[in-house]
Amino acid sequence: MFENDSKSEEVECWNLPKDFDLFAKHEVGKVYYPTKEDSSKSTHAFQIECIEPDSPLDILNRSESSSQYDATGHCVWAGAFLLIQCIHELEQNSIAKKRIIEFGCGTGIGGLAMMLHHVADDNSMPSMMCFTDNDPDALNVCKRNCELNNLSQALYSIKELTWGEETNPIVNDSLFDIALATDVLYDVDLIDPLFTSVSKYVSLNGIFILSHIPRACYNENNPIEAVENLEKYIIDQATNYGLQLDAIIRPPGEHELQEELLEWIPRTAFSGGAVLIFRRS
Repeated sequence: MFENDSKSEEVECWNLPKDFDLFAKHEVGKVYYPTKEDSSKSTHAFQIECIEPDSPLDILNRSESSSQYDATGHCVWAGAFLLIQCIHELEQNSIAKKRIIEFGCGTGIGGLAMMLHHVADDNSMPSMMCFTDNDPDALNVCKRNCELNNLSQALYSIKELTWGEETNPIVNDSLFDIALATDVLYDVDLIDPLFTSVSKYVSLNGIFILSHIPRACYNENNPIEAVENLEKYIIDQATNYGLQLDAIIRPPGEHELQEELLEWIPRTAFSGGAVLIFRRS
């Protein structure tokens, strides 16, 4: 899956704790798109530099560590691959010449998947992709991946953004037509700040694409509705921010997954997941 990248070895700009490299190496892997006719077949691909998904660093970060470094944004997650597997179903929401913002971009895999799907056809590509995350180190990863895939600097921007906060507005001229987030609701308490920012930065009648895998962490303060049915709870909460459910795309069956995808995730990775499409009213 992963390929050596001599350039990344020569230029170190990750700004990570000294003990980080004891557990993880940043390497380059290819991410393939499914064909429209058969999701189990692969078509063209793009590249992502990241921490190998099964890195022991994930375990380290869940324990008490001297560095307390959060490497979440340096990994790739199943929600991004779910988005890619559903990319053809998403085509009915045309992205051609649209302004898109990605929330919690991490490595940038979700936004890059949208940008590079029609890389051979300039008329089908978005006019702008704004990658955002609250982790500046993750944004450095995203920048490296944009450069790795030769994405024109005129087509994207990279901004630090904390959900729900009013400071440092990132919109100067107009709102975005489409918002995107993949596998970001790993904590129920993140739902409200995420929807607050979506409603702030997406134009009326714009859409929000949420590729969701149900792996949220609960605590005693979470409502019982979220524990019993997280997907329904997310949909219900969205209405409080003027976001109405427009469509639900379910993942392909386990037997329909392409072999290249299984180098990144197990067959069961999409269990209970869905791509939820909201429209701002």
